[in-house]
Amino acid sequence: MKKYLGRNRWWLVRTGWLPIHIAFFATVAFFLVRLVPGDPVLARLDTSGGYTKAEYNAAAKSIGLDGSIWHQLGLFWSKLIQGNLGVSPVTGRPVWTELISRLPSTVELVTLGLVGSIVLSLALAMLQLRSSSPTVHKVLRGYGRIAGAVPDFAVAILGLVVLYTVLRVIPAPIGRVTPGIPTRTLTGFPLLDDVLTASWPALGSTLAHYALPVLVIIVVHTPNVWKQLTLGLQEQAPAPSTLFKIASGATRPAIYRSVLRRASASAVVMLGALFGGLIGGVVVLEQIFGFGGLGQFAINSVDNLDFLGLQGFLIVIAGIALIVYFLVDIVNMLLDPRRRPGVRVDA
Repeated sequence: MKKYLGRNRWWLVRTGWLPIHIAFFATVAFFLVRLVPGDPVLARLDTSGGYTKAEYNAAAKSIGLDGSIWHQLGLFWSKLIQGNLGVSPVTGRPVWTELISRLPSTVELVTLGLVGSIVLSLALAMLQLRSSSPTVHKVLRGYGRIAGAVPDFAVAILGLVVLYTVLRVIPAPIGRVTPGIPTRTLTGFPLLDDVLTASWPALGSTLAHYALPVLVIIVVHTPNVWKQLTLGLQEQAPAPSTLFKIASGATRPAIYRSVLRRASASAVVMLGALFGGLIGGVVVLEQIFGFGGLGQFAINSVDNLDFLGLQGFLIVIAGIALIVYFLVDIVNMLLDPRRRPGVRVDA
């Protein structure tokens, strides 16, 4: 057992810390929500004819905002450990139900965009490794420098003007599927559900509606991934490990795989950060294209002073981000064992 723990300490320790980190950020979310200006209790009452203290207290109790802040924190945790995020006073539905009904479609959109970014980044990496042209390398470095310079909403609006308004090659931005086309929900992931239920007209419509927003994510966020990957390539291409493989007669594909594996650490970290950020931050794109995903629920919660809804949103986003960062750590240490704690590698 001791030998097993020593060999696997690099991932066991991180696994043990994950629920502790999630619990910490859930508590932080609890206090952050209560810093939002406004009184969510008054927002639930009809104050046109005045209200009594008893009515106010009853409304506060119904949304878990009665008593001291520590009483509320205890109530919050007693429910959270049961997987209960409360009931939204705005929609009247459990917050968890509201979130889980929107989360898969948002995850699907973000995943498709980042997969596209990975494919494009790998294609650029192969071009850089295979080309000896200084001009090509200069252009590729310049592409990485535009990271963060172009906002996604600007690219989305430009794409709509050109591809929908002028050329009419994409459908109207009014949702994930054209109105009137029947769909069925099994998993909540629109494309996957269309395939599982053999809803081929819906699948074609969903793909058409996804085309531009996915392209926007690829165009806007690939430079961030590529910037990190190209830095790794510049470091690893002339590294002793690479020169040894060349001298030992390794095939070119084997050399490319070795270089990419060693150069990808910072790019993997960037992908993790982008995924966590986009899950909650893709709301602008979802609004522009009428998708109404997870971010839309957060905006509605803020507009309506729905503390339970906003609190649940923050907890879910923090949980997803922490799980993604955990997976990023594991992937990086699988790609490069030298990154594992306690590992010693001879030069």
